[in-house]
Amino acid sequence: MFCSKVYVNRRNKLIEIMPEEFLIIVPPSTSKPTSADGQYPYTPNLNLVYLTGIDQPGTWLVIHRRKAMDAREDLFINAYDETHAKWFGTILTKEEAAERSGVANISFNSGVKKWIDRIIIRWGIENVWIDFPVTGITRDSGKRLEFANDLISSYPQLNFNRLSGDVFRLRMVKGSEELETMKKAIALTRKGFLRALKALKPGMLEYEFEAELLYEFTKNGEKIPAFPAIVAGGSRATCLHYVDNNEPLEEGTMVLLDFGARKDYYNADISRTFPVNGRYTARQRELVEMVIGVQEEAIRLLRPGKLHSEWNSEVKKFYTGVLMKKGIIENEEDIEKYYYHNIGHHIGLDTHDENVISDELKSGMVLTVEPGFYSEEEEIGIRIEDDVLIGEKENTVLSANIPKYPDEIEAVMKKGE
Repeated sequence: MFCSKVYVNRRNKLIEIMPEEFLIIVPPSTSKPTSADGQYPYTPNLNLVYLTGIDQPGTWLVIHRRKAMDAREDLFINAYDETHAKWFGTILTKEEAAERSGVANISFNSGVKKWIDRIIIRWGIENVWIDFPVTGITRDSGKRLEFANDLISSYPQLNFNRLSGDVFRLRMVKGSEELETMKKAIALTRKGFLRALKALKPGMLEYEFEAELLYEFTKNGEKIPAFPAIVAGGSRATCLHYVDNNEPLEEGTMVLLDFGARKDYYNADISRTFPVNGRYTARQRELVEMVIGVQEEAIRLLRPGKLHSEWNSEVKKFYTGVLMKKGIIENEEDIEKYYYHNIGHHIGLDTHDENVISDELKSGMVLTVEPGFYSEEEEIGIRIEDDVLIGEKENTVLSANIPKYPDEIEAVMKKGE
């Protein structure tokens, strides 16, 4: 986690865009039960983590401002429970929560709803911003959305807004402390890749290769990766989200690896494609170098002031020309047969980081750049992906030191023989 000044500054930026009178509520996410007394690993509300540095269950952030008064921040946390401490360990004290978050007013969360009622009823604040995920009508709502609906039904006369988009805008542009943490996640990703690459040999199972990655991550203090790795050998690489990882890696084929480590909730997301036996065939090399060439142009086209959709269209147009020139396709629409996803996404606290799609790209944003080529006829799937920081004049490939060019890959694998 960062120093408290970072979180104070983030909350101040949020307060600056609020009207004179407002109420902000950032509820916690909840643990999900498995069966009996089991629980899935807890994932905190990352907007709450972004604004406070607190990842402890049961934490609420409430900020409000009355007319002609300064904004007040309140943090509500779980009360200390001696039995819980014996079974599961200690939790933050009020003093520790204040020191980490920079919030002066710390209370136990048993009183958070009474405090919200008091702000609305006694002080008459009518503009309310609540942080909650949108699930649509096809999925079940979670506790945060249920709370938002309960509040709206209890106070139908108020002006309700979803806070999440405002926090997403802050999260889209990375601060220096965030970039340094992401670089650490990328450095660990590199370590895992080099270890696994040197261990690769024909006949190895996909999950054995994945285990080499996870071992390196865990050995360096990160038990949970950014996301479940895709280790797809041969024709299985034509499936974008193949995650079974249970087949043998065969002589003469390539592996598509999509993976990443994380550090303090910040993620890396990298893809590489390489030969199982350590040597590219002429055709494999040609296609991998083609995809790398498209990626290099996509990085050049990634500029401030563009919409994400505009950038994606420019890359797709360029790639179409490449495929037509090589005789792989004859018509522009045929690109969908070999390349059927967008060029990249925001990355940060989430691997597919939250963003506002209608906003233009800005300096300080970090996006993945990941063109691919997928041919069922040739039973080959290729994706090359790097994490790229947008700059005012030029971009920075944060993952540039992770081998991706065929000569680099072959050199690393030769050392592992």
